Amino acid sequence: GIILLVMRFRFEKILVAAIVTTAVSWFFGYEGDVVGEVPRGLPAFAVPDLDIDMASNLAIGAAFITVIGLMEAMSIAKSIATKTRQQLDVNQELIGQGLSNIVGGLFQSFAVSGSFSRSAINYESGARTGFATVVCSCVVMATLLFLTPLLSHLPQATLAVIIVFAVLSLVRLDPVVVAWRVTPKDGAIAVVTFLATLVLAPQLHVGIAIGVSLTLILYLHRSMKPHVAYLSRHPDGPLVDAEANDLAIDQSIALIRFDGRLYFGDSSYFESKILEAVTRLPKLTFIVIDSGGINQIDATGERTLRDTVSNLRSVGIDIYFTRAKSQFVDALERTGLLEHIGRDHFFDWNQHALDHLWAQMDPIKKTRSPLYVPTPGGKGGIWAI
Repeated sequence: GIILLVMRFRFEKILVAAIVTTAVSWFFGYEGDVVGEVPRGLPAFAVPDLDIDMASNLAIGAAFITVIGLMEAMSIAKSIATKTRQQLDVNQELIGQGLSNIVGGLFQSFAVSGSFSRSAINYESGARTGFATVVCSCVVMATLLFLTPLLSHLPQATLAVIIVFAVLSLVRLDPVVVAWRVTPKDGAIAVVTFLATLVLAPQLHVGIAIGVSLTLILYLHRSMKPHVAYLSRHPDGPLVDAEANDLAIDQSIALIRFDGRLYFGDSSYFESKILEAVTRLPKLTFIVIDSGGINQIDATGERTLRDTVSNLRSVGIDIYFTRAKSQFVDALERTGLLEHIGRDHFFDWNQHALDHLWAQMDPIKKTRSPLYVPTPGGKGGIWAI
């Protein structure tokens, strides 16, 4: 520990610490908690037996190990990539791990993944590119062939201190503090993941799995209830969230912005919000959905939307869509829902839809609408959003 602290700014500090402690251990004949005898030589090449029955029994476990190993490796890689400002390719990482395990299996290796401690030590030693792994592999082979007698005197405490110092250099509390300030739930997940990883060490993958699971649960919870806003005209001109700006809502035209994809998780929430508008506005004639936030729709969302349109029209309420993304429109066209709704019920901008609807309304009633603003030529003018 003293050697690492004194040489904390030098890349060779780990090598120096290992050499010095090993020499001291050998000189004083220390036989306590040391590495002990290390088998000399490299593992032999051997093609494993292919047993279909055994493969089927191991398939589920192998898939689980693969996922957990990739998650652990990616968490490590992201931590180091932040420091080195390198780009990270998840697909390439998966390919690399797969190939390494296939080749390792031909040399009697067990399943491997990225190591947090080894990666931290590599980084602390000055490694910055993948070539460092090649050099490390060559050193390991040379050590197994020629230097194994020396390793027997290496104290276990030295290895422990090296790992602790290396890992501590990767611990960053600032992102946790920022996450807590942005969203307390995200900050809580970060703290729980850190504590779980610490308590369950060296089973780091379990702590990472807990963090990933909590993140997925939180994501599903958020996506099941996306933000929905009634839009109204601000005195300055643009259409804004009526409730956030304490503005009146038009009783005949409900202009609703749905900020989320329309999928199985939130389709019922979408339907409930539309029904809420019908109940909330007894004189409602038109509903305009600002669908700029809908970038995806699945089969459940399509069915919900189809039923919603049919139910609204059965009670004399027509529905229009604005700012629809191409992927959303393409999905509706493939299922025939676009024709069912009507191509003329889709507009590029909110103001274009309002101009179209106001043309069907009484002029006096139109000018009293909280949504109304005079626009030149019916094209929406500067506030065509």
